[in-house]
Amino acid sequence: MNMNDSKENMGKKEGAGVNINLIGNKCYRCGHEWLPYDKNSQPRVCPKCKSPYWDRPRKSEERK
Repeated sequence: MNMNDSKENMGKKEGAGVNINLIGNKCYRCGHEWLPYDKNSQPRVCPKCKSPYWDRPRKSEERK
């Protein structure tokens, strides 16, 4: 590697690769991100923590 290369250019090649945007899911409970097997239906539970509330943010804990 050349000493004049900046950190932004490390590992980048001109004209190589393609940018791809994938639509996935993220669990509000554990933060796990995954790609769905079936794009037409929503998963019932998070595959990592098994929470059925993966798609709902937690309610504030001020209700005591």
